[in-house]
Parts: sequence; C-alpha cells; structure tokens
Amino acid sequence: MEESKKKIAAMTAVLYYLQCEEEDARYGMDAGRHPPQAQEGGFWSFSGRQSQMMLRSMAQMRLFPGWRG
Repeated sequence: MEESKKKIAAMTAVLYYLQCEEEDARYGMDAGRHPPQAQEGGFWSFSGRQSQMMLRSMAQMRLFPGWRG
C-alpha cells in the first residue's frame, strides 16, 4: 500500500510539472529565460590564457630544472 502511494505521488508530480511547462510555453513565459552569454574577454584575458598555455607546454618539455608539476 505504501509503495502504491509513492508511485501515485511521483506520477502526480511529473504530470504537474509537465502541465506547468506546457502552460509556460503556451503563454510565452519562457521568453525571459535565456542561458547566460559567454563573456568576451579581450586582450588581457587572451594574454593570460596564452601565457598559461605557454607555461604548461614549457613544463611538459621540462625546460624548468627542478620544477616538478
């Protein structure tokens, strides 16, 4: 009996969620939700990424004596 109640509650929750999503789509409520846009960095962020990549490649080539990464 208890397992049956849990199944009914889960099905009701899923149906309620689907109904709310359908209503949102019908009335255009979804128009305000947009995924966040990636920020364009510019020169300094590109320079920082480039220097990090250069440091890692130099470490992989073992150009730093005594450095253990």
